[in-house]
Amino acid sequence: MNRHRPRVPVAALAAVLLLGSSLAACAGDGPFAITASGTQTLETQVPSDASGFTVRVEMFNGPIEVRAGAPGRVRAEVTTTGAGGSKDEAEADRAKIQVTLVANPDGSVLLRAVYQPNPSSPNNRAASAVVDVPPGAALDLGTSNGNVSTTGIAGPIQIATSNGAVRLAEVAADATVRTSNKEVEIDGRGTFDVETSNAAIVLRGDGATVRADTSNATISYEGSMSDAAQSLETSNEAIYLRLPADASFGLDAQTSGGAGVLVQGFDVRTTGASGGDTLQGTVGTGGPSITLRTSNKPIDVSVLP
Repeated sequence: MNRHRPRVPVAALAAVLLLGSSLAACAGDGPFAITASGTQTLETQVPSDASGFTVRVEMFNGPIEVRAGAPGRVRAEVTTTGAGGSKDEAEADRAKIQVTLVANPDGSVLLRAVYQPNPSSPNNRAASAVVDVPPGAALDLGTSNGNVSTTGIAGPIQIATSNGAVRLAEVAADATVRTSNKEVEIDGRGTFDVETSNAAIVLRGDGATVRADTSNATISYEGSMSDAAQSLETSNEAIYLRLPADASFGLDAQTSGGAGVLVQGFDVRTTGASGGDTLQGTVGTGGPSITLRTSNKPIDVSVLP
């Protein structure tokens, strides 16, 4: 008896071959791509007496860490990662990430990593940096899918990332932070202008001005505040405000759902709506207006321990 193998239709065979070809073509971008990483060190000189100049850092799919270093020098260690179907392909792909450190005529310094074949969509590739800058430098830091941290920086700080946590220690000037889906933590002085989503904001300040905005997560502030207006706003989570016992301020607090506004250790003289989920009034001699907004969770204002 003759045995015959079942015939595969030509169209089906072509579809299988096309699928296999497509998978091979995108292997470098797939979830199982082989990667290769390496680190390089870059350095440039700046005037030793320079203060207030800006260091800009542009990475992708990786963290940025900036530390206060020696005057007169910007030094960076940049780690890049390429992807491919083999180790050799991944190394060749990593070589397509161009890293530059340039001191510009205007006094600014730019550290930048770019994936040359597709700068706007590097996919599995990554570039991260650890940077030492003069303490008085201003910072402009940008990445994606990576955390950002700074320590001991005296100049203003501006940060833009996504899906990355931000932690700023010993801030001595203004800090502007934009991220998403990850927490933000800052301690220091100046203006804290913070926006994230679905993640907590934790702030500790000395005479700070605060504008904090998130959603579905807590906001907490501990310390003294400036004489400027203050705003802390979230949703579906609590707000915690801890101030010195001798603080004077105006309070405009509102939540919903019967969660309530709790004030402990301060004598509030009501000046508007009061009771339940709303409290408007002044503490001490009055002062900066502190606006607190959330929903379905309590607002807790109390004296620093």
